[in-house]
Amino acid sequence: MTDKARYVQECLIAASSSACAEINAFAKEVLHTRGGRVGSGMGSLLEALWGYYINRVIQRKSSPIADCELAWMPGHQYNDFACVLRDAKWNPDTGAGEILRIEAKSMVACADESKAHFDQLQKNISPHDLLVVLVWDWKPIDDVRVCPQVLDSFVGAALPIAELRDALHVSRGGSFVQRKNCPDGCKPDECTHDGEPLNASGKRERLSGPEARRVSKGTSYAANFGGMVRMLKTDSAEARKVFRAFRKKSEAADRYISFIHRIFPSEEENQYTAEEWRQLAAKLGVKNPPKGKTDIVKVVRETSPDYGARFSV
Repeated sequence: MTDKARYVQECLIAASSSACAEINAFAKEVLHTRGGRVGSGMGSLLEALWGYYINRVIQRKSSPIADCELAWMPGHQYNDFACVLRDAKWNPDTGAGEILRIEAKSMVACADESKAHFDQLQKNISPHDLLVVLVWDWKPIDDVRVCPQVLDSFVGAALPIAELRDALHVSRGGSFVQRKNCPDGCKPDECTHDGEPLNASGKRERLSGPEARRVSKGTSYAANFGGMVRMLKTDSAEARKVFRAFRKKSEAADRYISFIHRIFPSEEENQYTAEEWRQLAAKLGVKNPPKGKTDIVKVVRETSPDYGARFSV
């Protein structure tokens, strides 16, 4: 990664909180309504607004990257935005003129299970690329009206999160197509399925996976791979081992895990065993912790606001 790309990454990460605050102010003024349904398409609008408001933040005179701007990716290419040099020539097909690319996702905090997916293959993700995740919900502005508000956000390097996702996928019994042994019998140098995820039953997770591994005659693909919350779940000792190793070695993965656990605290409670919570309570100096896991978790969270950082060391 170039020094310029690394610096721009850091500046965009720092600018996101200001952009989200401005989105919320705009939403209160313009996007107020009655009702407020989940599945309204509002998440996509907030993703777009993030790009526009990031531009407002980074193009101010005080910005250290005022020479940059976000451009909207044309067509149906992976990534929503490209960060380019302001007013410079840019070729989205070749990447000429780009510093990095950004994929934006959104999740409704009140939903039982997030429908947002980060399922792009590792081979298509550059070390420069960023992943943006906005968590939002409808919030009242008076007795009868509501407006969308961004409650929390994550901006970080996309590749380490994809690496964590894929390692956990394998630990759950999943696999990835290899061009030398494609289920569709493709010639290795012509195979378009290389790297496609297959679930533990050997069925394809994405529409672009091998046709021979479709789920059934009536179901084309499984569509579970890369769920923004689901991809962090572990159901075996091996998966938990992989999860903990990644959290310790990858700052970006640790930040993403902390973000998801902050928004969905039950995911954090379930991720760690009762014994791990008990050990953390002891490190925090808790005397005579309760026996039940839920009660231990409650005590830990009340004892130390930054307790979560202890899980990554």
